[in-house]
Amino acid sequence: MGQKRPNLEWQLSNASTELAACEKELDQQGLAVAARPRNPKWRNLNARCRQLRHRLAAVAKIEANNEDLKQRRAVATAEA
Repeated sequence: MGQKRPNLEWQLSNASTELAACEKELDQQGLAVAARPRNPKWRNLNARCRQLRHRLAAVAKIEANNEDLKQRRAVATAEA
């Protein structure tokens, strides 16, 4: 299911904020950085951020492909 870039960026911003808050909370509890992957809440939030970053990368590839297609069509119509 494709989504638009602004929507994905907004979701990533919110997810990153939640992840940062979770990391701050874990730091206050004295949990080491190396032990974060064992925390289920941190793992879930980190996975969500990673998923959104991958979706944004896919959107960037699609946008680049569409731009390339527009250029090829413009060249083809100019030649005709």
